[in-house]
Amino acid sequence: QKCDITKHLVETWLHYLRSVATEAEWQRNQYVPTVEEYMTEGATSYAMGPIMLTSLYFVQQSLKEYIIKSPEYNELVRLKGTCGRLLNDTRSFERESSDGKLNIISLLVLHSGGSMSIEAAQEVIQESIATCRKDLLRVVVREDRVVPRPCKEMFWRFCRTSHLFYSQTDGFSSPKEMLHTMNAIFREPLKLQTSGSSFVVQPDK
Repeated sequence: QKCDITKHLVETWLHYLRSVATEAEWQRNQYVPTVEEYMTEGATSYAMGPIMLTSLYFVQQSLKEYIIKSPEYNELVRLKGTCGRLLNDTRSFERESSDGKLNIISLLVLHSGGSMSIEAAQEVIQESIATCRKDLLRVVVREDRVVPRPCKEMFWRFCRTSHLFYSQTDGFSSPKEMLHTMNAIFREPLKLQTSGSSFVVQPDK
């Protein structure tokens, strides 16, 4: 980067740690946040801020401060963090509920006063995930931009990776799910099917 990036990294990590500390305080004091409060901290505690910033320094040769401070960059981080948090909460609901931890699904049910079932809350979250994903893609493909296109595409790749992790279960706590995917990528040969001038690549079963 040809400049000291320590300040940016420290600020991003502190922002993340404050959210984690807030969530820990909620649990310690048995405080039940509103859905808005939970998602504000939850999108940050998903850690996309420090993860993305560190990765982007290797993607963009000159990631200027005005880019990191721009509303567009903050919107990308927020949307990716929100999408990831919702995906995580959807798949880890039962485990976190048994551990006594707050979850967006349990909060929706709780704040509904009993009018919303767990299944209905899960449907609401699935709709929110789809909306968040569309909003993120809209920012990524937008032409008038401050954030360089390679950086914005990195956010989209991370979003797709999150969907892979949570496609069936919580990929982080279920290594077998990821192992199957990694084997399919690196070990299974590709089968090429030609059709005129185009071709389709399919994994060999």
